[in-house]
Amino acid sequence: MNIIIIGGGKVGYYLAKTLLSYHHKVKVIELKKTICEKIANELNIPVYNGDATKIDILKDAGAANADVFIAVTGLDEENLIACELAKNNLNVRKTIARVNNPKNAKVFHTLGVDFAVSSTTLIANLIEEEVDYSGMKTLTNIKNNKIIVSEIEIQKTSPVFNKKVKDIKIPKDCLLVSVIKKEEVLRPSENLVLMEGDSVIVISDFEDKKLLRKIFIGASD
Repeated sequence: MNIIIIGGGKVGYYLAKTLLSYHHKVKVIELKKTICEKIANELNIPVYNGDATKIDILKDAGAANADVFIAVTGLDEENLIACELAKNNLNVRKTIARVNNPKNAKVFHTLGVDFAVSSTTLIANLIEEEVDYSGMKTLTNIKNNKIIVSEIEIQKTSPVFNKKVKDIKIPKDCLLVSVIKKEEVLRPSENLVLMEGDSVIVISDFEDKKLLRKIFIGASD
């Protein structure tokens, strides 16, 4: 694939080096001339010296022909502007932006960036998945960690023990997919009663997962 990276700092440098090892065609745009020279000499790839928030430098680098456009500078504003220019003015199909402040991730998505990557959020999510919540675990993440598939084991201490599915008030955006009873997978019909040892498979977003924890196992934040 043709990939353009904005920012030649440590993240951009090692990202370019890694992508090259996978035989992708990589170009870098970097504001500091000394860094441009270092990357060009060490990685032997095209490097463009200029401000990636300006459309002219993006055109010069051939961003219109890029399959993937990645902005990884240390400034969220620059990453957002560069991705918006690539997406809206040059019709780049896929944009990825580094988000230094996790609070900005939602704004990036709202403004059209395809993938907003926050290392802080990724690490926090990994820790969250590894924590033992006495019966609740993450099976998989979907759509860039936005959607979570969880398995919850019902115990006698659970607030929903011996209750019918219809009497359990789960968040409206959550989906109760199935109930596993003694290795038998059942549809969660309204009158199905949850008993000790049952496993519930549910789909939710990250925030609703916390609510599900309270509902099914009674844990606090």
